[in-house]
Amino acid sequence: MPSRYDNELKIDFALFPNDKRLTDKHPVKNGKIEFTKPFLKQMLERAKTGTMPVLNVAIWNRTAKTTGKEYENVRLTMHQPAVQEDAADDAGDDEFPF
Repeated sequence: MPSRYDNELKIDFALFPNDKRLTDKHPVKNGKIEFTKPFLKQMLERAKTGTMPVLNVAIWNRTAKTTGKEYENVRLTMHQPAVQEDAADDAGDDEFPF
């Protein structure tokens, strides 16, 4: 059975400890995000409907295989609002009298 996540657009990126951090005012971690055109298009389409694009964030701790350096793998996905079924819509759909 296909998962709802199979066709989900997602952006993966990494956060690494900031080796250039000299003071508490410098960030603890840093990284870069590359947004794909399909992901940006999906965000724009959501915004055009008047709905604020909301992103879900998931983070995994990882270790680089080649260097052994620890980092965080981060995934962004578009938040999908829960679909609520309206009880009134179901009232006349059955052929049963009860």
